Amino acid sequence: MYRRLHIQSFPVEIHQAVFSYLDRESLLSCALVSRLWVASAQYTLFRSAAVYSPGAIQKFARALQQSPHLRRFVKEFVICGRAPGIVQSWIRGAFDLAMLLPDPALLPRLRSFRFEHWDRVHMQPTFTDALRKFANVTALHLRGCHFYSSKHLEDVVFAFPQLDTLTLESVRWAGDHMGVFERRPEYELLPLRLRRLQVCNPSECGPVFAWLRAHGCLNVRHLELIRFDILNAEPAAAYVRDLGPALESLTFGVHLPLSCDHTARRMYLGANKALRSLSLQIYDVSPYFVRWVESVLCSAVELPLAHIGLSLTLDAGKTLESAAWGALRHTLTTYWRGTLRELAITHHAVPGFLKHVRPLFMRHFAELHARGVLSVVVDTSQDA
Repeated sequence: MYRRLHIQSFPVEIHQAVFSYLDRESLLSCALVSRLWVASAQYTLFRSAAVYSPGAIQKFARALQQSPHLRRFVKEFVICGRAPGIVQSWIRGAFDLAMLLPDPALLPRLRSFRFEHWDRVHMQPTFTDALRKFANVTALHLRGCHFYSSKHLEDVVFAFPQLDTLTLESVRWAGDHMGVFERRPEYELLPLRLRRLQVCNPSECGPVFAWLRAHGCLNVRHLELIRFDILNAEPAAAYVRDLGPALESLTFGVHLPLSCDHTARRMYLGANKALRSLSLQIYDVSPYFVRWVESVLCSAVELPLAHIGLSLTLDAGKTLESAAWGALRHTLTTYWRGTLRELAITHHAVPGFLKHVRPLFMRHFAELHARGVLSVVVDTSQDA
């Protein structure tokens, strides 16, 4: 005889996991159901707190002052310079950035800052001093931020001595397109001990990688290099080689024009002896791009890869019948027999392209499917 379980009897961790998929309005409704649900809803609402205006920052601080029990929930604080539906950033120029930060006493468990859409900001010493008070922060994510100088980027990064995770997504500074990266002498001897690094859509990444090397940032274990152009591909490949055996997982995506020099496409992974996870973003499924993917995999045949990921948008079933796709299949089925646990293919079903692709990939990679290592995920989030 089975005992009927009531949803209220589920562990609080189950509630929090389910609530993580809900939007703000749904969470507010759940908070009205019971005391148990209000705690789980508050945990989800405040775990990553985002503010989009000076008024929202003040309102958030008042909520923490009036309800001290909420302070322990906040693990990440997001300051976004663009309100929903607004194009222009309200964080720009000589804005007083120090007023954006609440009292550190209100955020005792804060571990991550996320700054988004800051437009040509002038970093003042008062803001850097205020950041240093959040001594336990270990993760910094910068997205769509345009700094007046690369020195200001340094100010933000080195404000957190325990930083081990850094994201630079579409980050700009004055002179970056000309390879300019000015540094402050006071940071010259400071080490940068990152374990996770993501660089996405860079304007000029060569100076950034030189800056990372100068601060001994060669122990990165998890690296993501996304939406790189051909001009930044070679500096990225050189940095990957420099990481050597420290690197455990790599995600890489580069736009390769048909006219580019074949040698500029090359990425050699033989030096990364501990690499176990390799994910490649395929922006073009034509043969010339697939041959580049296959060449990257061939450089890793002696590595203990347990996970290989391919992210793409398949335009037609006959695409998989090309010789380039046949060579890719041969490489994936021949090597890593003793270590490979998953070949994860993610198909982004954008409007106008194929949607039902699982049978196509299962037929093309029949041997891997039979071995139980093939997984195919169809992402429909971009579908209109």
